[in-house]
Amino acid sequence: MFRAPDDRAASSPFFLVGAVRSGTTLLRVMLSHHPEICECLEMEYVTPALATGEAPSTEREDFVRFLRNDRGFALSGYTVAEGLEFEALAYDFMRQRRELDGKPIVGATVHNHFGELSKLWPDAKYIYLGRDPRDVARSCVAIGFDGSVWGGASRWVDSHDSWQQLAAGLPADRRLEVRFGDLVSDSQAVLEKICALLGVEFDPRMLEIEGDTTYSRPDPEAAKSWRESAPKSEISQVEARVGKDRLVAAGYEPSGEPRLEPGRGAMLGIRLGDAIGRARFRQRRYGIGLWAAGVVVSRFPSRAMREWVKRRLNAIENQHLK
Repeated sequence: MFRAPDDRAASSPFFLVGAVRSGTTLLRVMLSHHPEICECLEMEYVTPALATGEAPSTEREDFVRFLRNDRGFALSGYTVAEGLEFEALAYDFMRQRRELDGKPIVGATVHNHFGELSKLWPDAKYIYLGRDPRDVARSCVAIGFDGSVWGGASRWVDSHDSWQQLAAGLPADRRLEVRFGDLVSDSQAVLEKICALLGVEFDPRMLEIEGDTTYSRPDPEAAKSWRESAPKSEISQVEARVGKDRLVAAGYEPSGEPRLEPGRGAMLGIRLGDAIGRARFRQRRYGIGLWAAGVVVSRFPSRAMREWVKRRLNAIENQHLK
C-alpha cells in the first residue's frame, strides 16, 4: 500500500466509475457545475500502471514517458512535478485539479482497472454509473471502440464484474450505485444522492449545463435506444455475452429473444468481424496511410516512431471530442 500524503482532499477523492459509453461524461459535466465539486476529468493513465502485466510501470521514467503521449493527460492541463515518483505524482494531479478549479472536493472518472484505485486511495468514495449493456455495446460500436456488439458487451462485463468486486469491500458511506436511466429520467433525485455521498447540498446549477457546454439537459428517451432500433441479432449477441444471471443481477430484464449459444466456429466469426469492424472505423477516421502506420509501428522497435504516430492519432481524436 502506498503512503498517502497529508493533503486530505488529494488522499481522499471520489471516483466516478463505470463502463465506457455509460453516460459518465454527462454526469461529470453535471457534477462540475456544483460550486464545491471539481471537474472530475478522466484519469485512465494512472490505473494501468497499477494493474499487473499492464504498461506503463510505476517507475517514474516509464510513467512520465507514457504521460507524454497520453491524450487524456494532455487535455487535463496538469504538469509533471520534478522529483516526484509515481504515487506522489498521482496525488499531485488531484492537488492540481483542486487548484485549477478552486473547489474543495476533487475526483476523477475512471473506466478501466478501477478496482486498482484503492492501492493509492484507500479512503476514496465511489460513484458507479450503470447502463443497460445493450445500449453500452451498441454505443461502443458506433464510436469505433469495438467492431461488434460482442466486443462492446465485453467492456460492460469487465466493468460490472470489477464493480461487484470493489463494492463488496466498501462500506455503505463510501459507495453509491446509480443508473443512467434514473439519471436522465429523474436527474435531481440522483444528483441529490450523489451530493449526500460527497457531503454537500444539491445545487440547481448542476442541471444548468447548456450555457457553457455542448451538452443538453438529460433526455429520458436516451435510455430506451436499444428497444427501438437494435436488430434482434445484436440483442441476442449482447445477452449471450453478458449472460442472463448477470443481466438480471444488474437490474435489467432479458429481451425474450432466442438464446444464442455460439460454438467455436461462430465465435471465430464474431471475433473476426469485431477486428474488421474496428479496422474499417479507424481507416475512415485516420485515413488508410496513418491507420497502416499505426499497425506497423506497434510492432516496430523505434520508440520515437511509435510516439510520433501516437501524437498524430491523438490530434485527430481531439477533433472528435464533443
